[in-house]
Amino acid sequence: MSGISSVSQSNQPIVLNGSSLQVPQGQGEALNLKNGAVIQGTVVSVNDTPDGKLVNINVSGNEISARLQEGMDLKEGQSLQFAVKGLSSRAVTIMPLFENTAAMQSTIKALTAAGLETTPENVQMVKDMMEAGLPIDKASLQEMSKNLNLFSNSSVSTLVEMKSLNIPINENNINGFESYKNYEHQVVNEMEDIIESLPETYNALISGGEEAKALNLYGSVLKLFGQENAESNLEQGIGGASQVAGEAAGEVEAESGSIQGALDAGKEILDKSGNANKDLTLTLDMEPGALKEETAINSKTVSNEFIDTLKNLGVSDKNIEKLITSSDSKALLNELAKSFEGADLTNVVENAAWKKLFSSDEYNKIIKDNISEQWLLKPSEVEDKENIQNLYQRLNNQVKHLAETVNNTGLAESKLGQSLNNLSNNLDFMNQLNQMFQYVQLPLQMAGQNVHGDLYVYRNKNRKMSEDGSVSAVLHLDMDNLGPIDVYVKMLEKKVTTNFYVADDSILDLINDNIHILNERLEKRGYSMNVTLKLQDDMDGEDAAVDEMFDVTRTPVLSTTSFDARA
Repeated sequence: MSGISSVSQSNQPIVLNGSSLQVPQGQGEALNLKNGAVIQGTVVSVNDTPDGKLVNINVSGNEISARLQEGMDLKEGQSLQFAVKGLSSRAVTIMPLFENTAAMQSTIKALTAAGLETTPENVQMVKDMMEAGLPIDKASLQEMSKNLNLFSNSSVSTLVEMKSLNIPINENNINGFESYKNYEHQVVNEMEDIIESLPETYNALISGGEEAKALNLYGSVLKLFGQENAESNLEQGIGGASQVAGEAAGEVEAESGSIQGALDAGKEILDKSGNANKDLTLTLDMEPGALKEETAINSKTVSNEFIDTLKNLGVSDKNIEKLITSSDSKALLNELAKSFEGADLTNVVENAAWKKLFSSDEYNKIIKDNISEQWLLKPSEVEDKENIQNLYQRLNNQVKHLAETVNNTGLAESKLGQSLNNLSNNLDFMNQLNQMFQYVQLPLQMAGQNVHGDLYVYRNKNRKMSEDGSVSAVLHLDMDNLGPIDVYVKMLEKKVTTNFYVADDSILDLINDNIHILNERLEKRGYSMNVTLKLQDDMDGEDAAVDEMFDVTRTPVLSTTSFDARA
């Protein structure tokens, strides 16, 4: 509990002699102290003695003496609140709370009316709720107190902030909220964990003698990611995550123009920079080619042994040729998926052939690359909101079905199971966020690295635009070569204002040297642009989109009505 400025910045306690204070005759009732209680008193006098400063405090008509520890500076007439921090047969230790007596009196009244004890924890709860602009009526305080008891491992500030943002308070949302606040929310990291855990889990099952479970797991993965149009065979009821993903990426339209024009400015830095033969906009890479899109799924030479394994499983020469000549593995995986459905795993030879395939490095490279391709966006795909919407529909479906398979295999507590659960919870929490404002993560696939992006559109879902008719967005990116980049975009009619925040001066120079390319492209679309380049030191926070969303003092949340992009 923090101290008050005029008393002590170091929060040193005041030690009172005696654990129970008797009231002199004619001075009211006896003062009974208990650990955790909050008491209020007025400083009567402060005196210097050979043993240090002694203070006399009037508490409910009782005048008590205390020795001030070094560094404290009480003044006569001050009215203060103290928390009883410790009791013993020799002494009572109390600590000053905060200085605003009027606020404290309101706090005590509110807690009393709600039937709650005036403990330091409850006092802090009321203080946090008032600072967040939440009501402190009886029902609100009792509800928050109930949540604090139900989720005792969570901090008061976490629950208050979630309530202020109208995020339902439950275990999954608390974990999601804290992950986002700690910048541990990136779906791209969870995707990578899942992809890397698949062969590890398969090999562990084989080593443990559970061949049937291993083959069932990898057969399900093959069907889920290898079968042509696999997502059409999955459930389509995927909740709000994919609906609002498309909205956040560009569906929002205002009478004065489309948000897409504003997002173009941020989207430019995601394009295939460095490739002069394609439709490019802005070269941001410090190392030539590092931001080019992946074109080859499998750059490794296909071995004769792997080809023989495929032939033993009945794969056509046509699809093997595609793999060898163009690294095209889609048709190959589709054929393998169909073949596995009809496989007789009780046949020793056929069983051995599938085990050999699933255990090979070449197959695991192919399946991992195909999962990455389905779960990650290429920069050129960001421009179309439907690509993002389809990504989240596909991701939500595939994660759900893969998690079901893993759970049925008895691997819910494995690294793979936990990673799937984390990603599923992240998607659910993103859906909760999208009940209030447009937000989507952009898991991006670039050469040599997977990139994370946050896109947050500043527009309350209950209104078409801001008061001045503008629409704004922030795009946050984390990239190995360029570091963190934040792009703030504001569009009013056809005027686009763009602020780039980057990690160091070299990136500023790089953008400045190439910004004309972006400007020329926007001009062709009928927009005019004003650009400001700044260093990250000029702004607060590690992730602009997340910081803005969760700042309860700045984020206006006026509606929590779910928006269906299909409506």
